[in-house]
Amino acid sequence: MKTIMKTVLFLLIFTSIGCEKDNETITINESDKLIGHWINPISNDSELKLTRANSLKDNEYGISFLEKSNCIERSSGWCGTPPLTFFDFQGTWTRNDSDLIITIDSGINGMEDIKWKIITLNDKNLIIERIR
Repeated sequence: MKTIMKTVLFLLIFTSIGCEKDNETITINESDKLIGHWINPISNDSELKLTRANSLKDNEYGISFLEKSNCIERSSGWCGTPPLTFFDFQGTWTRNDSDLIITIDSGINGMEDIKWKIITLNDKNLIIERIR
């Protein structure tokens, strides 16, 4: 009986590991690698590193650069007091070489222009620096 239970448990664990979303292939737009979903922000001084993903996470910061210059910033807004509630802020983006400008409708504050300089952009990572 214990052998059967161990076998069933092993099969359940093996099956659940094999079905994780992280194993999915991420589609990359070769004509503009910026287009896609960027998550897992890591701040380092003035730089922000983001990792490419298939979609934004439900309760974490991320930004999606969509075709036709549309974007979505998933953020908890300006108040960082727990419990955090994340919202999708709609906007647009424009790019001129390494300069990136996103215009986000942040609700209370209205339209906000955020200027970034792209430091690194490849298949896996986007590293940007805020331009003041």
